[in-house]
Amino acid sequence: MKCNTKNLIISKLLHPESSVIKKAESFLEEFSSFESECSLKHLLFYDKRSKAYYLICHIKGECLKLKTDLEAVLDPEESEEYKLNRGFYIDNLAYKIMKEDALLGRSFEDLVIEYDKHYRPEIPLKVFGGQHRIKAISEAVKKKINVYHGVRIYFDLSLEQKFNIALVNNTSIAVSNDLLDRMQEELLGVNLRNWCQEVGLLKGNQNFADKRSPEGIPTVRIARTLLVNFFMGKNAKEDQFHSPIVCTSGIGTDKKYVKLRDTINWKDNKLKEMGEQFALLHKMQRQRISERKKDNFLEFMNKAIHPCVVASWAYTAGLFQRKSKLKILKKHYDLSRIGQGDPLNATALLKARDNAIDPDNYRGLGARINNTELGRMFYLFYLHASKATNLGINSKLADSAIKYYIAQKADKAAKKAIKRI
Repeated sequence: MKCNTKNLIISKLLHPESSVIKKAESFLEEFSSFESECSLKHLLFYDKRSKAYYLICHIKGECLKLKTDLEAVLDPEESEEYKLNRGFYIDNLAYKIMKEDALLGRSFEDLVIEYDKHYRPEIPLKVFGGQHRIKAISEAVKKKINVYHGVRIYFDLSLEQKFNIALVNNTSIAVSNDLLDRMQEELLGVNLRNWCQEVGLLKGNQNFADKRSPEGIPTVRIARTLLVNFFMGKNAKEDQFHSPIVCTSGIGTDKKYVKLRDTINWKDNKLKEMGEQFALLHKMQRQRISERKKDNFLEFMNKAIHPCVVASWAYTAGLFQRKSKLKILKKHYDLSRIGQGDPLNATALLKARDNAIDPDNYRGLGARINNTELGRMFYLFYLHASKATNLGINSKLADSAIKYYIAQKADKAAKKAIKRI
């Protein structure tokens, strides 16, 4: 081992940049650890996967309460407003137990932190793992419970290293795929979030939801699905068999979306119009359901942002972008402007079914995510815009969409069979 710094022990096998050593020394001079109080030096460790350097030490709860930043971001140069971690779930049973343990003097370990004074320097301990434990520790400190806790402190992380470390520390059964999607989108850049804010799907300075939102805040998966299907529809032929898709979610960014993303002109007026019209549909669906006394279920209120509905609506919008189809497109967009009822007529969709095929627990059109449901829902929007004489969704239209999908699927199978003759 070699030891050529004031407070650090560095293996001969490691070759940290001088910036790492400088920041590690700065941290150890600024913060008092249990190890330093015992006149011990600190080992510098190396994470081979992320190629990042860190040290392990123990810091008192009061210091963590005062100096940790629970709103750590991936890229402070872009914005300090969009936190990387999930929201706090203080009503969760696991957190309540955690809080009780902290009040009894529990010493928590492996809190994952980066020492970073580039933004909000007064709270330089940026938390990437353990935010609920630190919140519980802070509550205990208020009750004069001030014990040591184990922390892993990283130094001089790049954007990719921040993402990798935050990802691994938020990847567990309890963490939603929507949070993982949001983290991955942060790494890709701000375009999707900015576009959603511009068209009204998100409010100004609002981020995507990190789980299914009762307030109707869309997730990254919903936004990606909207875009992918819009462009799929634009590139499709009207007389083909149509198959909208829902983007994958969780570990690994959806491949179709990644391929598409680099080709998008985010300022395109037709793309903007599509986003604005969908945002209006979602807004009016929520508003009309919330205003009525009966059948005002949350599922009905957020019907527009069900993945199946999003995919099918966007695909239809893309299909009718041609100049010869603009009147049909207008009717599709005008769905949000119907009279008194909710635009999607969630009650009619709930009752729609094929009695010969659908099981007893079938929850109606647009309630599941599979090829059949996506096809049915697409033909509902397609028939409404191109064939129906009146504006609005009703039971007859829903029944026709189911039958039309079956016919189109059978026709596709027949053509395929003929080719094999």
